[in-house]
Amino acid sequence: MIYDMAVAWRNLHARPIQTAIPALVIALALALSLAVAMLSDGAKEGIIQASDPFGVMVIGAKGSSQQLVLSSILLQDDPIGNIPYTIYDDLEHDERVQLAVPLAFGDNVAGARLIGTNHDFFELRTSRSAPPAFQLADGRLFAVVEDHEHEEDAEHDAEEHEEGDEHHDEGLFEAVLGATAAKDLGLKVGDQFETTHGFGEGIATDHHHEPYTVVGILKPSGTAYDGAAFTQIESVWHVHEVDPNDSLAPYMGERLGASDQVTAVLVLPASFAGQNQIYQEFYTGTEAQAAFPGTELTDLFELIDQAQEILGLIGYMVLGIAALTVFLSMYNATVAREHAIAVMRGLGSSPAHVVRIVLFETLFVTLLGAILGRVIGYGAAQVVADAYSARSAIPVPLRLLPEWEALLWALPLGVGALAGLVPAALAYRVNVVEKLFPS
Repeated sequence: MIYDMAVAWRNLHARPIQTAIPALVIALALALSLAVAMLSDGAKEGIIQASDPFGVMVIGAKGSSQQLVLSSILLQDDPIGNIPYTIYDDLEHDERVQLAVPLAFGDNVAGARLIGTNHDFFELRTSRSAPPAFQLADGRLFAVVEDHEHEEDAEHDAEEHEEGDEHHDEGLFEAVLGATAAKDLGLKVGDQFETTHGFGEGIATDHHHEPYTVVGILKPSGTAYDGAAFTQIESVWHVHEVDPNDSLAPYMGERLGASDQVTAVLVLPASFAGQNQIYQEFYTGTEAQAAFPGTELTDLFELIDQAQEILGLIGYMVLGIAALTVFLSMYNATVAREHAIAVMRGLGSSPAHVVRIVLFETLFVTLLGAILGRVIGYGAAQVVADAYSARSAIPVPLRLLPEWEALLWALPLGVGALAGLVPAALAYRVNVVEKLFPS
């Protein structure tokens, strides 16, 4: 048996191209299946981890509930629109609500979203007994602004916009950076930055000239908010203040970041009964909608599973192509070596010995493909996970999948055995006399 394996390995070594190509095709088929499975598992785990701190309900503008959850929790979509600040105010004072956190979107700094909120945001936790999910690594939180009546004199506000120092005297325009945002932007406590309207790096006309001062940097939280900057919601309002004398004021007041509006409210109900009551009230209301992140993310996971199934089928098709490649390679090699096989038989080798050599050759090719496929699959999954995490700040933790290991070893070896049957049978049936003494 050892001798048969040695002969098989020497035969493969003698034809490197015919060995490498089938092994590579098998490796790519396995790498595709393995990378898809790992990334699907990692994406689900990362999304769950990234959504854990944000309560059990999100309130936002009417529209797609999944878009509301993706935009407010994972920062992966544009917000639907704004809702009146009074909705947050009512929820904050509602006895059925344990914690309500306002979020105001609309600006960015070099692609990192600027989020207007208050100190309640930094009380969000993955569970009631867990420590806060967002903790300072350096500096302090932005100042609390008590006066919300900033619309009383629009002209006075416009003058203040031209004099940034007055805003800072009021405690406005202070920012806390997420860990990823601070690293990507190269900012530290005491630095200043200016923002652009929208959710991506905009054009010069979208640029706001009020400078924000970095007063704190957060520790990594494992959420999409690591890539964001945080400021007082009043600062966002001041930047987007609308002059009531402007003819476009009725339309501008509805845009993202408009005064006395919020984009979403994160809600942690005090009880299950209160949660259902609040949901029903918004379901039948007209101003806003309520969505459960858990429900919407479950629907998202179903889409991920469907994509995994489709890519898995493609992987099986590629594996079938790999099986045909191995078969053709071994068949052609066997046909080309019929004279050598006849010599071996003439020197005393048994038919079983020849069959074992051919089968070992196919198994070695598929085993080499299986090993190479793991290297490519793990490497590709890690590269894609790192790239996605860097772009979205959502972690994609990768782990070994024991339930896949047995299958990913059995499939290529089974394919090799099947692909080698016909060449082995051909080697077994070689006519020694005809090949050694052709007429």
